Amino acid sequence: MLPRAHRLANGDDIRTVVRRGRRVTSSCAVVYRLSARTDAAAAFAVIVSKQVGGAVVRNRVRRRIQAAIALELPTVPSGDAIVVRALPASSEASWDTLRSDIGDGVRRAVRVS
Repeated sequence: MLPRAHRLANGDDIRTVVRRGRRVTSSCAVVYRLSARTDAAAAFAVIVSKQVGGAVVRNRVRRRIQAAIALELPTVPSGDAIVVRALPASSEASWDTLRSDIGDGVRRAVRVS
């Protein structure tokens, strides 16, 4: 689980990142990034819809994506807000595939801006 300082929990903030942020797509997820240019810590949110699967599957996917994000935390600049939206393929992806897709998506999103 991500530390509280690195969680994006406000629905309005998540909506703003999805609508205004840069989008990077991979086979398992869509990564949105919005640079706020503040000194605050980088913040993350994960969206897993019912299209991914039932509650057990969605929770497992969410936990796996959060673990992959935690590995990428040092590469994200301060003040950035990142939202990861899981695609249905994420429910059947292996840990290595999911981790590399999320990691590549976050690195590409950070590099784009």
